[in-house]
Amino acid sequence: MLRRLRLLGLMTLLLASLAATWQAAREIHDNPALRPIIARSAAEYRAATDRALAQTATTGHMAGLLSARLAESPRNWLALDALLAVAAERGLPLHPTVIGRIEAARAADTSYLSLATECAHCVVDAASCSLNTALICNAPVTLSPVGDVIGLGRQGVNYLTGTEVDDLDLALSAIGLGATALALASGGSSVPLKLGASLLRLSRKMGVMTPALARSLTHMGAAAFDLRALRSGKISDLRHVLRVDAFRPLGAMMQDLATVQTRVGTKGTLHLLAHVDDATDARRLARSAEVLGAKTIGRAEVLGKTRLFRLGLRLSDLTLHLFAGLAGLLAAVTALAAGLAQSLALRMARGLLR
Repeated sequence: MLRRLRLLGLMTLLLASLAATWQAAREIHDNPALRPIIARSAAEYRAATDRALAQTATTGHMAGLLSARLAESPRNWLALDALLAVAAERGLPLHPTVIGRIEAARAADTSYLSLATECAHCVVDAASCSLNTALICNAPVTLSPVGDVIGLGRQGVNYLTGTEVDDLDLALSAIGLGATALALASGGSSVPLKLGASLLRLSRKMGVMTPALARSLTHMGAAAFDLRALRSGKISDLRHVLRVDAFRPLGAMMQDLATVQTRVGTKGTLHLLAHVDDATDARRLARSAEVLGAKTIGRAEVLGKTRLFRLGLRLSDLTLHLFAGLAGLLAAVTALAAGLAQSLALRMARGLLR
């Protein structure tokens, strides 16, 4: 009698688990808006990054990160200052030797002779620019309509002379110069389009843009524009070479980068672009910047891109319910199988004893 009651209970648990699993699976199937992984709230995201920072930002780890940044040429003082801010936030004591190296490097890099020499190189070759000199010496042209005109003209000359045309530079120049017209055609805003395109052009000139992002943008630009017509330069209105539906993802990326710029500044955005490989990364970076603000830079330095972005996500309640249902189902099936095996073993034992 007791064994039958136990089997009945196990069967009831099994049926309940099956019902819960089926209900969760049906909700996901019937509602495409439901996702197994969702974004954390702003408060949850901040708390998650604070916990991760408390575990990772040890005195030794911070000293290693600072030493690595000090060894770079040109030195990235935005990253160095962000790391120092994290150390101060965590109350971590830095060794006097590390502090002395930082002070000596800062004095050397901010001398008038050093800045003048670096600026001269930066004007000629943007890849040699540090973040500081890029904004002083190169950005005034690249971020302005003048830079877009130069970019379009350069690629037009390449096309006419049979030289290889840089389609990515062509598309970004077209977006920057025709931001207002393109925004009207695609229903967006001209300011984010211009700002995002110009930041991408400058990041590419500086060598900050990742190869993956360059490939992604080239593919998106080829889909959004009639590049053959754009290369010829014989167009009176950029809207005539625009494919509106294909342009929207590109425009959304520009919007995301503009959002990052408003939260961390132009220098910070150029630095953080090294963590962007595609439109999804740009969207996650914008989310991080919205929630964390200027702290995004320090947290990206300490935690790394993958961990920082992953901390912004969590399993949805529905997914947790589904997992709970599956766990209950597995437990019920296991217990039922064990019960049946035990019952069968008892019967076999009785048969042998007769």
